[in-house]
Amino acid sequence: MSTHLLPKYCDLTVSSGSRLHFGLYAFEPQTVPKSDADPYRLSEASSHLRRYFGGLGLMVQQPSTEIRLTTARHFCVDGDSTGRIATFAQRWFDFIQLQNSSSDPLPTPQHGLPSVNQLPVRIQVLQSPPQHNGLGAGTQQALTVGHALTQFFLDQTLDPIALARSVGRGLRSAVGTYGFFRGGLIVDRGKLSPGTLGELDGNFPVPEDWRILLITSRSGSLMSGQREVEAFEQLPAIPVQTTQRLIDLTKQRIVPAVLAKDFLAYCDAIYDYGITAGLCFESMQGGPFATPRSQQIVDRIRQLGFQGVGQSSWGPTLFCFAKDSQQADWLQEKLTPILNADDEFLSITSARNCGVTSRSTPP
Repeated sequence: MSTHLLPKYCDLTVSSGSRLHFGLYAFEPQTVPKSDADPYRLSEASSHLRRYFGGLGLMVQQPSTEIRLTTARHFCVDGDSTGRIATFAQRWFDFIQLQNSSSDPLPTPQHGLPSVNQLPVRIQVLQSPPQHNGLGAGTQQALTVGHALTQFFLDQTLDPIALARSVGRGLRSAVGTYGFFRGGLIVDRGKLSPGTLGELDGNFPVPEDWRILLITSRSGSLMSGQREVEAFEQLPAIPVQTTQRLIDLTKQRIVPAVLAKDFLAYCDAIYDYGITAGLCFESMQGGPFATPRSQQIVDRIRQLGFQGVGQSSWGPTLFCFAKDSQQADWLQEKLTPILNADDEFLSITSARNCGVTSRSTPP
């Protein structure tokens, strides 16, 4: 790859969805008992291999991440109050420089690698999910930036492992990375060593007439960054039997229900999975959900007859599946009066069964 990076497009818009994470299989590597051959074409997740993390998640259409790249005299970012877009772009640029074997690199500053400020591109953030809400916003932003810059300057596409490495993602779960590329229900087999990306065990389209209600808190979660790293260091290991139960729920109930479009079976299994996975965080959360308020909302939703409810990642975002838009609208009407309008808001979305999309204008 040449370091003389010149735009291959006049403008490029790249979009991805959000990631719901239903829970991890494990925190630390452990031996998982062997199981029978997989009848659902998943690879053997249950084997005598020691794996980190792994788990299950789903890509949804909204809230989306969307950025637009256009040619400019120098690097600049618009519409990003967090400063993370520039950080992801610099990581990508460093990765490209380190991968480069050219003997004629860009001029290098006195210290370190060339600065991303040399790139003639303007990045506009058009849409972005709320940060630290359990929606995988950081990963989707990072991958979108890396993917867009690779296409804009190199007219290429990095594979999932290279793209995740280029922007420093996939340290634990790989659900968001594979979801970015493929969409749908993502089964992450886990990783064999800390420095690798987890392996994709399977991805499956979810019926697009099913609806997902998201209850999100404007205050967000405190479990991010260094605090999240420290939390995982303190959490007790997930017992082998729990890991096996989560894998069995995935392979024997959740995936078959999706393939059969069996909504009720799917909802029952997703709730069981979420409670089982959530209790692994009990020492940090005090229960399977982030707060007593989250538990109260979940209880109310189930009292209304909706079983497929749970928490995404650390939360505070809660999700609930409805069979169609009519059910979703009914539930929204029932829930809105009990929500705290100053902090909680409800939205309706559907599964995103495709990966990242882009539209462009050649120079």
